[in-house]
Amino acid sequence: MKLKRIYIENYKTYRRLDLNLEVTSDRPIILIGGANGCGKTTLFDAIYSALYGLKISNKRQFEEIFNSGVKNESGIEGKTIMLEITFSGMVLGQETPYRLCRAYRFVDGKIQESNVLNMNGNSYPYGSGSTAIQRSTNEAIVNKIISANLPAELSNYFLFDAMKTSDLVKEEQINKLIMKNINSVMGFNKYTQLQNAASAYLDEKKAERLENENLRAEYLKLTKQKVEMERDVASLNDAYNEALNYANDHKQQYEQLKEGRNSDDVIRDKMHQIEESINSFYQKEKDYRQDAEAISKDLEWKVIMPKVANSISTEVELILNEKEVVASARGNILNDKQIEKVTQDVIRLLKEKYPQVGEVSIAEIIKEIKREQDNSDDYNDKYGFLSDADVNVLKNLVQQSYSNPYLSLDERRESLNLELADIPKKQEQLEEYKRALTGHDYSIIELYEKNDRKIEELKAKIVEQKNAIKEMERKISTYDYDMPQVPDPQYDMLCKLPGFFKSLSCKLLKSKKASIERMMKEQLNINLVIYAGYIGRVELSADDSEEISFKIFHKNGNEIYLSQLNAGAKQTVMQVLLKVLYELGDYDPPVMIDTVMGVLDKESREVIINRYFPDLAHQTILLSTDTEITTETDFKKIVAYVARTYTLHRDQERQCTTVSDDYFGLQTYEF
Repeated sequence: MKLKRIYIENYKTYRRLDLNLEVTSDRPIILIGGANGCGKTTLFDAIYSALYGLKISNKRQFEEIFNSGVKNESGIEGKTIMLEITFSGMVLGQETPYRLCRAYRFVDGKIQESNVLNMNGNSYPYGSGSTAIQRSTNEAIVNKIISANLPAELSNYFLFDAMKTSDLVKEEQINKLIMKNINSVMGFNKYTQLQNAASAYLDEKKAERLENENLRAEYLKLTKQKVEMERDVASLNDAYNEALNYANDHKQQYEQLKEGRNSDDVIRDKMHQIEESINSFYQKEKDYRQDAEAISKDLEWKVIMPKVANSISTEVELILNEKEVVASARGNILNDKQIEKVTQDVIRLLKEKYPQVGEVSIAEIIKEIKREQDNSDDYNDKYGFLSDADVNVLKNLVQQSYSNPYLSLDERRESLNLELADIPKKQEQLEEYKRALTGHDYSIIELYEKNDRKIEELKAKIVEQKNAIKEMERKISTYDYDMPQVPDPQYDMLCKLPGFFKSLSCKLLKSKKASIERMMKEQLNINLVIYAGYIGRVELSADDSEEISFKIFHKNGNEIYLSQLNAGAKQTVMQVLLKVLYELGDYDPPVMIDTVMGVLDKESREVIINRYFPDLAHQTILLSTDTEITTETDFKKIVAYVARTYTLHRDQERQCTTVSDDYFGLQTYEF
């Protein structure tokens, strides 16, 4: 399979892109450069989606991948996302050209899908407007052609992001993943399918040979149960593989999210504290306004009267003192009867002791006493114009206990002003914390952990079901004794077919086992820098295709555990494995690598550039930044193998990516 051309319209950062991807046998590399965010991964996704299709079911999904610049200028109504890929593949030894166009148009809130494959002048269209029969027929043809060139389940082993290859080397999953893909890439699966088909046909023939109807019915029932159990195992295996793939794809994201969630929890606590502080300020401000309003309504009593009382307190105190003195003095004043009686007693006493005293007018004496008494200052009330009620009011006014709320209210005002000055800082800090949040969907953590539990459950169910199948096979085998012992060469041959195909699959694997191990050892000794020259052997067990194991050993004999390798070494191991599968497999696809250097160190990069990329495949598309394949040194080392160069440029204003025919300004003909 060779990619010839990719045309993109309105897909993510690309308004319109038309790239020639053709290469020659001596220059198999296409080098596409671009800074981060310029659209390298989007180009990678576009090529993949052109081959296998996009899943767009609603307006939201359409908007997410539609070019933002075009959307802002004229909206999405009536607009189309188009991905068209031209490629060729071998059919009966001849190179056959294909052009596959996939278009997705948004009309009246719905997605209209259109797919057309052209092959040698024949057209196979299907889409939203197709009849059910036309769609199923043509879609099956298109899928069959794509699968014949590069099955979707194997695509991520030839079209991949180097940064993520190390994720494939994880614990027990690596062995099953490797075996699955060795079987598929090298064509061993077809023999397993033939084995299963022969076994099913043999069961039918055995049933026909049983003469007793009851035995035949029982036998057919058991074989039917066995087939159903095998289907259950196949279904469980599919679910198990799907769960493993999910774990592989999301393990790094899961670990990052767990770290991120812990960090986010701390940030959210700080945000909560700031929000509480801000809310507390607004509540105190609200209470202050309510109290100020209440005080303003009772201003006379709360503020003015205490001020008046304080101002006249001295004068009122004088009045009260004067009133007390006058009252005390007046307590000694005699009334008219008392004066008359006292006067009479005094005159009588004087006459008795002093007879010479003449007649005295009692009335005159009483009158004189009263006059003197009234004219005395001790008995004169300067505040006589104030009634007792007036005096009581003044007394209550100055002696009442007052609490002036204005003072505490003013203190609260000053405190609120200080807090108000800090509010903008707190709000700014809150926004910074919001920006610091990752914004990830942490439901993936729960989904990943649920998937882990599912893997263990499926493993147990598969073992249980396989044991049940073995028991069923034992029961079925007992019916062999009831078979008529009549020579039947055709039946005898059929009995041998299942074992033959199983043996053939095992022998085929064993025959390639040495080649796989030899090539893996050679490539690892070259490319795996930390063990370069010290790989003693690579072991690929081939006793049971379902239980195959992949191990690497040091020259000293100890196993080099894949799970203990660093990310860069894991990336190298997987890239070497992919190269071996490519060399020895039945498929001949192009290889496309995004983030080409992934997590490799400087020395590993040197090895990859000089010894890995040049002879990796008949067509290799590399998507790189100028810090991965550098313009100063790396480009010069690889330029002899480069057929075409492109550089992606991001137009921030128009929100799109354009392309130039160079590698960060360098041309292949300059070297």
